[in-house]
Amino acid sequence: MSKVITILEDKLVPVAAWIAQNKYINGIRRAFIMMMPLLMIGSIFLMISAFPLPAYQRGMTSLFGEGWKDILDIPVSATFSLIALYVAFLVAQQLAKQFELDSIAVGLLSLASFLILTPLGHSTEHGAVITFDWLGSKGMFVAMVIGVLTVKIFQFFVNRNILVKMPDGVPPEVIKSFEALIPGTVILGAALLLRLLMMQTDYGTIHDFVYKMLALPLKSLGTSYIGSIFTVFAISILWSVGINSGSMVNGFVRPFWLENQVENIAALQAGQPLPHVITEQFFDMVWMGGAGVTLSLLIAILIFAKSKHIRSVGAIGTIPGIFNINEPILFGLPIILNPIMLIPFNLVAMVMVTTQYITMNLGIVSKPLGVAFPWPTPAIISGFLTVGDISGSLIQIVNLIIGAMIYLPFLRIIDKASKKEEDEMERLEQMENEGK
Repeated sequence: MSKVITILEDKLVPVAAWIAQNKYINGIRRAFIMMMPLLMIGSIFLMISAFPLPAYQRGMTSLFGEGWKDILDIPVSATFSLIALYVAFLVAQQLAKQFELDSIAVGLLSLASFLILTPLGHSTEHGAVITFDWLGSKGMFVAMVIGVLTVKIFQFFVNRNILVKMPDGVPPEVIKSFEALIPGTVILGAALLLRLLMMQTDYGTIHDFVYKMLALPLKSLGTSYIGSIFTVFAISILWSVGINSGSMVNGFVRPFWLENQVENIAALQAGQPLPHVITEQFFDMVWMGGAGVTLSLLIAILIFAKSKHIRSVGAIGTIPGIFNINEPILFGLPIILNPIMLIPFNLVAMVMVTTQYITMNLGIVSKPLGVAFPWPTPAIISGFLTVGDISGSLIQIVNLIIGAMIYLPFLRIIDKASKKEEDEMERLEQMENEGK
């Protein structure tokens, strides 16, 4: 087993280091992190509007009238239904910061390019109709690509000093705005040319082309059962060698989770069945206690462990573990670089993804509503918030018990060894004291 860890260190650590230092990946990841408070605010209004309790719904209707939900849906739409606009700006802005460019100018150029490429309406027999199809989750992939390309083009002009020069004495903010004229004109002109070219194709827009050719296949893979298994395995196996991998791995698949989340919210607002099982909140239900579902291990420790060291680690790690912070147990037990704990640490999350996925598909457990909440939300509460009823809490309880049972045989091995070492030390101390 130690050879396995050595191989993992040799192969995974360099790759993880490259990913952690990659400016493009970091920029996109930071953009989505910055959007999380906005999505949580939208989720608060969604929960108020769609809380799945008939008595609550009747009470709200009697208090505020039949149209009360329409009012609360306005901030929900302003956050989730326009998410591609935020992505277009934030991805470019955060990438521009990575390359020390004018982040606001680049973000605005990216947003303007996205709007140029996005059809916002069509004509009918009743007149023009504004559509928001590509401003929501379906347009996120194109928004990310536009953000990256905008930064690359802007950087090309800055590096070659192809900029409008201003005389000395001009305020810095004016200089910056004029420096963006040449690259900005090229960027927006290229976006317009691309839109005209796509209009000559069967797809009509770059959105339709990218969504059908790239986004849909990647989404199908990333949000499938197999994709979910690979996701939790990648996070756990990297943590096994001490690499904080959650945000790193999630950065690749979060756009697809977010699209599913937005589509579930739209179905909920329309009173239709929820179409998707896999959203980011699905994984929030899995990671009880943090990576490796270490809350299950803590339960096993508190009930079965006999070693003083392991029980003390369990006691110290319990409160943080309830709020999904597991560094005390990862480094205190330890789990990281521990050959014995490598198997359960990587297995438990995959088992829980399986039980949760199957029960949601069978209708035993409700599907995620799309409500976003802070990651430290404790287990049981997070399950209820995710699906909107007690079935989410119950599957978490079942999974915690299953996880504890998987951890227990491996815990017994390290607990027995630790207890034997402690007993030997106590025996030697006693002999030393008697000798005195």
